[in-house]
Amino acid sequence: MLKVKRIFQNVLLTFKSSIRYKLMVLMLLAMILPLLILIVFSINVSQRNYEREVVTSNESRIILAGKYIDEKLNESDKLLFSSLLDEKLIPSISKSGEGDTPMDYNTLDYIQDKLYSTYYRNDYIDSISIYAKETQKVYMLKEDEFLLSSISNVKGTNWGELRVSPHYVFNSGLPQQNFSLTRSIIRFEDREIVGGISIDINWNVVDSVIEMLKTEQESSVYLLNKEGQIIYNPNGKDKPTVNTDQLFEQINTSENENYLKTDSHYVFFKKAFNSQVTIMKIIPMTIIMDGVTKTFVYGIMISIISIIITVLLSIYMSLKTTKPIIQLVDAMKEVGGNNFDVHIKTDRNDEIGLLEKNFTAMVYRIKELIDKEYKSEIATKEAQFKALQAQINPHFLYNTLQLVGGMAVARKTTNIYLIIGALSDMFRYITGKQGDLVKIADEIEHIKNYLFIQEQRFEGKVEIDIFVEEGTEEYMIPMLMIQPIVENAFIHGFEQKTGTWKLSIEVQKVFDELEMIISDNGMGIPEDRLSELQQQIHHQSQPLKTKGSIGILNVAARVEFYFGIDSYFDISSEVGKGTQVIIRFPARMTREATA
Repeated sequence: MLKVKRIFQNVLLTFKSSIRYKLMVLMLLAMILPLLILIVFSINVSQRNYEREVVTSNESRIILAGKYIDEKLNESDKLLFSSLLDEKLIPSISKSGEGDTPMDYNTLDYIQDKLYSTYYRNDYIDSISIYAKETQKVYMLKEDEFLLSSISNVKGTNWGELRVSPHYVFNSGLPQQNFSLTRSIIRFEDREIVGGISIDINWNVVDSVIEMLKTEQESSVYLLNKEGQIIYNPNGKDKPTVNTDQLFEQINTSENENYLKTDSHYVFFKKAFNSQVTIMKIIPMTIIMDGVTKTFVYGIMISIISIIITVLLSIYMSLKTTKPIIQLVDAMKEVGGNNFDVHIKTDRNDEIGLLEKNFTAMVYRIKELIDKEYKSEIATKEAQFKALQAQINPHFLYNTLQLVGGMAVARKTTNIYLIIGALSDMFRYITGKQGDLVKIADEIEHIKNYLFIQEQRFEGKVEIDIFVEEGTEEYMIPMLMIQPIVENAFIHGFEQKTGTWKLSIEVQKVFDELEMIISDNGMGIPEDRLSELQQQIHHQSQPLKTKGSIGILNVAARVEFYFGIDSYFDISSEVGKGTQVIIRFPARMTREATA
């Protein structure tokens, strides 16, 4: 007893001093208790649901089966009745045995044809017979063989129970597995019974619906007559495992029209053909218990597997959780010592992985901000200087003044006024803005002035297409971002091109970004020069130090400077077909650049 107490105390002490064991026990309890409750609840619910499903589905099927049997029996009765609607039938059986005259042979042929025509109208007819009461003869067609016989005593046969009203006889002899349907042949003049017609139909006619009913392997289906006797056993020679007579009595007294539950079975039934036939399906109650037992076994198996997995996971999680935390603490110490080259490699996607990734991103961001703080002021001043230096290309200004002079000579005063107005608007735009960020509407208006002058210079040669999506006019972009690209198109793309010069500018919003596409059909850029240009755009060591005008590299640098890594700048070209520049950056309405 003392040893047990000491062992218990040691285990308790270990549990209190170790977070790993606490986590393990808590995880076990958190898994086992809900599982036990779930198993008990599942057994109860599954039993009720399974029972409800069995009852509902089988009630629906038994109703359909009853309707099907009723339909088949009524079809047989209609077939029999239609055979009576023949005015030659009564005279034929009345005089069919009077002598060996030609009329007798004709009558015999008629009756034989009558039997054959009815016999082949239904695949399930075993035999068909016509009884002539006056001559006591029976004409039968069975298995394609025509038989003529005399009968002196009709007692115990279908013919002995002929009545004025239709009479139905169902044989319960299991070896035959068929039923007989008999109707009286009545002479209309005196309402006397002159004979009868009977067909034996195999119960295989309803096998398809019985197969539909046997959804459970242990279930049994029977057909009963109105006395409760089995008239068709599709199970073959297998005897019923229940007392069908007792069940039939319970069916007749049951309040439910289609369903009956005993201590050991579920019984589904449906009466058909004016209650002459009852179809009955019997399902052992063990089927429900088998389903519940399977649920219980599966629940126990899942519980055992869950306990094993929980123990392994608790050990794994305790180790997996503490290791990255220690690694993160070490990395923080490195950063505290001014080492910003720390990088934690992780492939985790959980909270700890997110913490590691965010820490690495934060360190990288801090380093980037420190570098930017030292360089931003110098870079900004250099960018402003380059922008102001290249705002108006002297060559463009010279060509514009020369154009104005030529127009003055030609006395095109209106055009001179428009060109000078456009040029003055350009100067006003360049010199009158505060800061480097301007609205898209202002930049587009400036580029329209520039293009107007170019159209006047190259009259009839330039086709301009400018599209600005509605709602984007108020967004901010770097000043003079479009003009250098358009200027390059005229200088390098159109200068040596013959034919029409086409230039298009598109500005549209794509989700949370603005997209600018500037394309021309100029001479294009040679492949080696294009590759070099693309490499300089995507790997700029000193992006703002360019020669001449602002240029494509300068525009790319300014876009990255103001919008950071969220911006995109790409140029594509094909010699002889033209050049396209695509710029994407976050859509903003403020003048603040991305830090």
